[in-house]
Amino acid sequence: MIKSQKIMIGFDGSKYSKKAVKYAINNFSRNSTIYLVYVEEMPAPLYLSNPSLFIDDSVIKKIREKTKKELKHQVDMIKKKRFKVKYEYLEGYPPNQIINEAKRKNADIIVVGSRGMGKWKSSVLGSVSQTLAVISKIPLLIIK
Repeated sequence: MIKSQKIMIGFDGSKYSKKAVKYAINNFSRNSTIYLVYVEEMPAPLYLSNPSLFIDDSVIKKIREKTKKELKHQVDMIKKKRFKVKYEYLEGYPPNQIINEAKRKNADIIVVGSRGMGKWKSSVLGSVSQTLAVISKIPLLIIK
């Protein structure tokens, strides 16, 4: 069991980010605080080049509602395991937002899944985890 820490978990709803949550609750001390952060990268305005690809506000609203519901489910699961848990729902570029939030919370470690729901599904490591591995000065644990 890893000692009490401040743990930042990057969560995107993918099966790999759910594995990251499970790893943390099974391997870190219950005296730890888990900060679950979801960063939504807003879709690029594709409609500028092709009007048929336009994503209207109702689609974005549905995506946000689904994401917030899944985030709440994860928070509830973490609480049931008797961890202190806090969560953030942010918008922006995920690697930067995760690192900035980890710095603000003075996190001891960042935990992420190896692949997420991003557009680079074919890569061995997801684009977020790969970028974090390169730029993070905070220790990073990538869960497969």
